[in-house]
Amino acid sequence: MISMVLYVLLCRVTPACPESDKGKHLIGDISLTRFQTSWNDQTKLLLIITKTKTHATITVMNFDFTHTGAKEFGENKELEKALKDFEKRGQGFLSELDKPVTEWVKFANEKREDYDTVVVIGVGGSALGARLLSDYFDNDKLLVLDTLDPYAVEKVLKSVNMVRTLWVVVSKSGGTLETMTIKNLLEPGIPAKNWVVVSEEGSSLWEWAKEKGVKAFGMPASVGGRFSILTAVGMVPATIAGLPIDKIISGAQKMREKCLSANTEENPAWQLAHVIQSSGKKQVVHWAYCSALRTFGAWWTQLVSESLGKELKGLTPIAAVGPTDQHSLLQLVAEGPDDFFNVFVKDNSVNRSPLGKMMNIELIATAQSLAELKRPSCTVELRGRDAKTLGELIVLWEMVVAFLGEINNINVFNQPGVERGKVLTKEMLEEIEN
Repeated sequence: MISMVLYVLLCRVTPACPESDKGKHLIGDISLTRFQTSWNDQTKLLLIITKTKTHATITVMNFDFTHTGAKEFGENKELEKALKDFEKRGQGFLSELDKPVTEWVKFANEKREDYDTVVVIGVGGSALGARLLSDYFDNDKLLVLDTLDPYAVEKVLKSVNMVRTLWVVVSKSGGTLETMTIKNLLEPGIPAKNWVVVSEEGSSLWEWAKEKGVKAFGMPASVGGRFSILTAVGMVPATIAGLPIDKIISGAQKMREKCLSANTEENPAWQLAHVIQSSGKKQVVHWAYCSALRTFGAWWTQLVSESLGKELKGLTPIAAVGPTDQHSLLQLVAEGPDDFFNVFVKDNSVNRSPLGKMMNIELIATAQSLAELKRPSCTVELRGRDAKTLGELIVLWEMVVAFLGEINNINVFNQPGVERGKVLTKEMLEEIEN
């Protein structure tokens, strides 16, 4: 079993394969670099693995696939078992991608001209998705209130016209302490028509919306907060803010198709999960050499840590931005404890700029320097920063985490470790009130 795999993913902007893209093996809108050759006029797929002690470069070639290196990604039966176990958990974040968006779009079209700003009030998975979407698309109409810090709250309130702002309260349970505290603080000064609710049907927040005549969108019971970005939780505020949710969802659907494949050679989420697991490392660094993905790192951190950190198991996620964090984190990763697996994200669209070209050269040099020190990494290459690519990345990582959970016999869809803190907080507040 290799301890490091350099696994190059190329995110395509269009599904067609123009002449310039020959030599790439498509995986939905994601492809593996390959070279073309022939064998007795037959074109066959082969994963060629070039090994060193800790480093293997995987290149997909047209060759006889009876000699594949598919064992490096485990057996198909392992993947089949993981898919079956995942299905038994009854999670709906993939099936929700097929839900009609008509209601969201209709509401957004009705409201968009009346409001200048959309403020999401939520915390954790109920807010990180909206923040990711706002930052990725550089959208200044979509803001997030996910803190009780009075200075941060005041800053947001001062930046908006309260009357021309739509306030979207997101809480699956309907009773999230931080979210309800902010909502209750603002409620007296904001008319009902300025509120929107996203919650599980029947929750106390849902009932408040019905009582006040506030528009409410259901949050599916089968989807947890950190997996909810592509449901009403993220898509409703995104739609109102004018973001291209149809393209985001389209990219997500294409990646879903590949991530449900039972063939280890065709399932990129399984492959990435497998190489991370095989490395034996317990800390994963997400190096985004793409400023639009800065906040993606925060969403990814919750997804990995809250899903996998259970039963004395788990991975410690570290979100970094390159090349900036080369000047802080890299020294630890290079010569500190040998416990880091590195995932680099490279945006090839910036190569048109001298600055972008230099940035990507730094990424390549950093990955090479780590390889020389026997520090494992893989690289995800993006062809651009479009909406479909973001949808693909979201589903890719959701399924990487799901597969890592099944490999390690962890239920990634609960979070028992945070419940005790919530209980103690409520008890302390009740003591103060009494």
